[in-house]
Amino acid sequence: MFRSYFIRKLKNYLMLSLAIFVSVLAVIPLFSMLYMVIVEGGKVLLDAGLSFITELPPTPLSSSIGGVAPALLGSVLASTLAIAISGPIAFLVAFFVTEFKNSSFSKISEVVVRSFSGIPSIIVSMFVYSTVVMRMGTQSLFAGSLSLAIVALPYAYVYFTSAMKSIPESLREAAMSLGMSRFKALRYVYVGVSKKYILTGILMSYIKAFGETAPLLFTMGFLMNSVFAGFLQPSNALPILVFIYALSPYEVFHKVAWGATLLLIIIYLVLFSLARSLLKGVKL
Repeated sequence: MFRSYFIRKLKNYLMLSLAIFVSVLAVIPLFSMLYMVIVEGGKVLLDAGLSFITELPPTPLSSSIGGVAPALLGSVLASTLAIAISGPIAFLVAFFVTEFKNSSFSKISEVVVRSFSGIPSIIVSMFVYSTVVMRMGTQSLFAGSLSLAIVALPYAYVYFTSAMKSIPESLREAAMSLGMSRFKALRYVYVGVSKKYILTGILMSYIKAFGETAPLLFTMGFLMNSVFAGFLQPSNALPILVFIYALSPYEVFHKVAWGATLLLIIIYLVLFSLARSLLKGVKL
C-alpha cells in the first residue's frame, strides 16, 4: 500500500517537474527577445527622447538618430482606416450568420470569411497591389489600409460572431414579441447587450492590423521626407520601417530599427492593458 502511494507521488512529482521545465524552456526565447529589445531599443529612446516620435527618419550619413514620425502616423491611420472598412462588414456578416443560420448566404459567408484567416498575408499584399496599386499608379496609405482590412476581417468576424451568440435567447424572443424587426432588435437590444464583446473585437482587430508587415510590403510605400503626404499617396508604417532598416548596412538605421521595435512593443502592451482594464469579464 505504501509502495503504491510512493510510486504515485513520485510520478506526480516527475510530471510536474517536467511540465515546469518545458514551460520555462518555452518562455526563455521570449524573455531573451524582450531583454534585447529593451536594452538596445531603450538606449535609442533615451538618446533621442520625445523627438523620436516627432522627427523624420535619418539619412544614411546623419549624425543624429532622427525619428519615426511618418511610420508612427502611418501605422495609426492605416490601422484605423482598416478597421473602419472591415469592422462594419464583419459585424453585418456576423449578424446575418447568427440570425439566419440556415440561409445559403450565411453558410457561404461563414466559409468564405473564415477561410481568409488561412490565406498568407503576403498574398493579400500581392492581390491589392495588382488590383489597386497598379490601377492607381502608386502605392498609398489607402492601398495599405485595404490590405490590412482584408487581413483583419476574419478576426473581427470571429469576435463579432461570439458577441452575437452571447445574447440570451430570452432577449431575442422578447424583442420579437414587441414587434421589433431584426434590424431594430440589433440596434436597440443586441448592440447594448453585447457592447463589451463588440469593443473587444474592435480592439483586438486593431491590434492585429497595427502589427502586420507583409500586407504592406507592396501597397504602402516607404515615405521618409514628410510626415503625411495624403491618403492616396505613399505612406509608412512601423513594421515596414523595422523590416527595411534592420536589413540595411547603416548603423544609424539599425538604431532606429531597435527604437521602433521597442516603441511597437510599448504600444502593444498599452493596448492590451487597456483592453484588459476596460473589458473585464469578457470571455471569447
